[in-house]
Amino acid sequence: MSGLKPPTYKYPVGRYSKSPTCVRISTGPMSGLKPPTYRIHPPQLGASAPTGLPPAGDAREIFPTCSGEFPGCFAGQVAKLHASQRGQSQREAFETHSMKKTMSTRHPHTLVATAVLSLFATCAAAQNAAPTNSTSEVVVKSTSILPSSIENLPGSYSVLTQAQIEARAPFSIVETIREIPGLHVVAEDVAGTHLNIGMRGLNPRRSSRTLLLEDGAPTVFFAPYADPSSHYSTPLERVERVEVLKGSGQVLFGPQTMGGMINFVTRPVPTQGATGSVKVTAGQQAYQGAHFNLGTGTENGGVMLDVLKKRGDGIRAEHHFDVQDVALKAQFKINNEQRLSGKFSAFKENSLFSETGLTAAEYMASRYKGSFDQAEDAMERFTMDRQTAQLVHEWDLNKNTKLSTQFYYSKTDRQSHRSREFEYDDVDNAFGMGRGEYAIRPRQYEFFGIEPKLEIKHNAFGLKNQTILGFRYHSENVDRKKLVGDSFNEVNAADERLTAKIKAISYYAQSTFIAGDWTITPGLRLEDVTSRKNLYSSATGAAFDTLESSLTTSKLQALPGLGWTWNGLNGTTVFGGIHRGFAPPRPDRDIDNNTLQKVTPELSTTTELGVRTGLLKSGHLEATVFNMDISDIVVQSGGIFRNEGRAQHTGFELSGKLNLGELTGQKNHYFASLAYTHLMTAKFKDSGQVGGEGEDGYGAYQAGNRLPYAPKHALAMNLSYEGPQGLQARVGVTYISRQFANTDNYRGTSAEGYCADVDGASQADCGLFGEIPYLTLYNASISYAPKGQKVSYFLSGENLANKKYFASRANGLQAGRGRMVVAGLRYAF
Repeated sequence: MSGLKPPTYKYPVGRYSKSPTCVRISTGPMSGLKPPTYRIHPPQLGASAPTGLPPAGDAREIFPTCSGEFPGCFAGQVAKLHASQRGQSQREAFETHSMKKTMSTRHPHTLVATAVLSLFATCAAAQNAAPTNSTSEVVVKSTSILPSSIENLPGSYSVLTQAQIEARAPFSIVETIREIPGLHVVAEDVAGTHLNIGMRGLNPRRSSRTLLLEDGAPTVFFAPYADPSSHYSTPLERVERVEVLKGSGQVLFGPQTMGGMINFVTRPVPTQGATGSVKVTAGQQAYQGAHFNLGTGTENGGVMLDVLKKRGDGIRAEHHFDVQDVALKAQFKINNEQRLSGKFSAFKENSLFSETGLTAAEYMASRYKGSFDQAEDAMERFTMDRQTAQLVHEWDLNKNTKLSTQFYYSKTDRQSHRSREFEYDDVDNAFGMGRGEYAIRPRQYEFFGIEPKLEIKHNAFGLKNQTILGFRYHSENVDRKKLVGDSFNEVNAADERLTAKIKAISYYAQSTFIAGDWTITPGLRLEDVTSRKNLYSSATGAAFDTLESSLTTSKLQALPGLGWTWNGLNGTTVFGGIHRGFAPPRPDRDIDNNTLQKVTPELSTTTELGVRTGLLKSGHLEATVFNMDISDIVVQSGGIFRNEGRAQHTGFELSGKLNLGELTGQKNHYFASLAYTHLMTAKFKDSGQVGGEGEDGYGAYQAGNRLPYAPKHALAMNLSYEGPQGLQARVGVTYISRQFANTDNYRGTSAEGYCADVDGASQADCGLFGEIPYLTLYNASISYAPKGQKVSYFLSGENLANKKYFASRANGLQAGRGRMVVAGLRYAF
């Protein structure tokens, strides 16, 4: 280090220069958990540093881990870790700060979404020293989709930490996601496993236009390209944090990149010996849940097991659900330059959940008892077996170059039993909700992918630069069958079979140029997708022996992106960007004439401008305006998917949190937080009709009509308390403005679901069409984690006013969940 200028460390707030220092941060016991240990690497030059001291009694300290060969090692100093996360609780601030620092800071704008990045360098590597043969701890890889230097991220993002999730004590992932601006969730099942998440006005049906990842891998969907439907979500019991990314930072990921992406980061394997926990929960509607975690590890590797079981009654009668999830994680340090990690999970569901909704008459008669024929309801069910695997190898080629290779695999078998259909009948040229055709839909999905990624730090053009180059090979096989009959006991006649084979190769490159307070990040992604589909019917009903239609399509699509940031003010980042979004077509078909229809991909151009700041005393704030122009938008209605021209989404997002206790000098912490979305525009820019639906008068739409399931306003507000003795309490409210369920914006429906007689519509059918009224829900939670104890307790309630409402009309009226109160305890060892 002789003769070199001392570097300036980059931290959230303030500027200072100091000799290189390697530190380790530890936390004291939290809710009985064993204190985690994180390694912090010296960040980039020219950044900011923490200021101030932590409150009295704070367990966080900085300990020296440097050897004598590195100057500037120090001990006993204490830092306050809440700068850019002002307004967070002590634990949230620590977790968020640690999460950022455990990602390698050698590549500030590296998006580590595919679980292949998660750069972990030792102190020596952080000092630009060559790898040595000395013993160093195996570092738990970061599986984040966010860069290590958040201030260089040219797009909006949100992070929910483990502390926030535990304080919220949500019953399902639905309550968690609603706390994030820009997201709209349609909750139609009590457990929240059948996710419907829409971003910035995109259709939320089965989250098909939102990229869902687990530890950076696209293993949440049935098939990311062929059938991006989500009937599964990573259990919150396994989640360390939830990350949401929108804007131009999506070039490194795919295939769904129009609105944004959500990454569920699972908890890491322990490295400090054996640890574990047991959690039990019980509540209304016969809900029971249990989660067991056990792991052990050292600096050279470890293993961890999670087992989860949940069951209970559903929203409606005869909607019992039963799910179980098992996950095994392991990691191993091959040598000082190479690390290997793996994960296997198995999920099983056997529920009476049905996607069929209610007619208006049935909903008015008894929204929670189901249809008029409850015996038939009791025979409807949904079953699923799902296995996934992920393997990641990381190799530090030298101090400036890293090669990561990821392999992932998923196999799903699912089957639904339906007692009535909600699809367009091309013979009768109409829609119907009456019974008459019973169907079983067995479907199989299998896919795998391999993705090598090269990360290089260099000084091209005289500027500090981080470049990421990579490609991904991805293959899918889909087999969807439909058997029909006059009753469930007679459902054995072959009706329809659709097969699809997808080959997709993705290439991407992105560079971040750093010039003082400015960063410029250009990037490009190429998607080369080939799809082969076959549609079969049956001449005799005994087998799928007749090939009705075949269709092969190929598409090469360039998806450029350009983003920038300015960090001229301490604790504040101004950002902006523009990028091309992409959503491949599903293998669904227009059923007219038993012919597969060519549906082109959806493309979007999204621009963003925003600011995030920690300048507020004891608070943080982010505000973003966006505009998304879509060409060839795909609209689903009555089982038909068709390109329906252009659409535009324009809106404003605001989120923030303020520590009122700290602001007023209180020992206790009082927090106020909000997440607000104003979707000013979500409209068709062309006129037309959706398949045969227009012939019934429901599907015709005009330019300017609002898109289905795109509420103009969405708001989540919380007031919370955190005391020094481990007590936390929170009250919150969620508001969603009215929305339309179909394209023609039909307004002739009542709050009970009835509709006026328009163009011959029957009351039986109008459950499918019309408005969904505005919704206000109240919730609260309280938890107690006695200091120094291994047991913590929690109680939470959703929809405390027991408001009666319906959440969806996708397959008929779906009642929303009534009041739900759950309680539980967690024992850590």
